[in-house]
Amino acid sequence: MTTMVCFTAAGNAYCLPVAAVRSVGTTDGMVDLPDPADDVTGILPGDPTMTVISPLGAGGSRLLVIETGDTTFGLLVDEVTGLRKIRDADIRSAPRGQDRSLVCGTLDPDDGPLLLVVDPIALAGRL
Repeated sequence: MTTMVCFTAAGNAYCLPVAAVRSVGTTDGMVDLPDPADDVTGILPGDPTMTVISPLGAGGSRLLVIETGDTTFGLLVDEVTGLRKIRDADIRSAPRGQDRSLVCGTLDPDDGPLLLVVDPIALAGRL
């Protein structure tokens, strides 16, 4: 079993392993960059400054703080919907046709919409 953080972004339902999520917050105080890279929304002041990305098309004000290896960043999402324990055997393969390998699997639960499983390492690669 893997515990996942579930969230929505741009009308889709997603999840990613809770082990990669450090906290949930807001974009209060976010500063826009004048010439951001693709998917970069802005930065949050602090020590160190944290880059915020939005590769899933979210326009919300919720933020998942994600850590993979030595990289910490913010992922902009619309809403965090909760935690869910998922059997690894229930996760299906990644969908074909992606330009980027952000979605590493799918889950079709009986009690809700299709969940797209997001790879936190692939997200970090968007920086």
